[in-house]
Amino acid sequence: MTTNFASLEPAFTARLYPSEGALSSGGSLSVVPFTSGTVVSEPGFGVPLDAEVIYGSDHVRMEPSQGHTRIQVNAILKNKDGSLLTYSYTGIIEVDEDVVALLSGSPSAKTTKFGKAISHVTFQTGSEALKKLEHGLFVGTARFVIENGRYSVETKISRVVG
Repeated sequence: MTTNFASLEPAFTARLYPSEGALSSGGSLSVVPFTSGTVVSEPGFGVPLDAEVIYGSDHVRMEPSQGHTRIQVNAILKNKDGSLLTYSYTGIIEVDEDVVALLSGSPSAKTTKFGKAISHVTFQTGSEALKKLEHGLFVGTARFVIENGRYSVETKISRVVG
């Protein structure tokens, strides 16, 4: 029996390291800059990407219910071959006790599980070697990782295969 549903091909692992603190508009919007990060192809994926974050920020907007947060990330990446590209995603985070503990800097904060944060990822580049990234549909699932008293965001990104 054929289901005709799309499947997922593992493509990249991204790791973003936020700066301490955030800029806020005074309402429900906060802007969190990234100090560093990487986006690296999974073994066997057809587009070789081994890139570092040059600059990035996350626009975070809490929903009125306080149960979910909408995110919009935009970053500039530099691949090992010198190519530049944009890495952007929009997504939603389910806000639970673990996420609140982490974002509030609680000493009880711990690494979260994948699945509470999901995203739609896009790339843009002038590099012919990376151009295929613009023609793919990518989705991600993320977790927050606690390391040395700070957190990072690790995202497993997959290409949707029709």
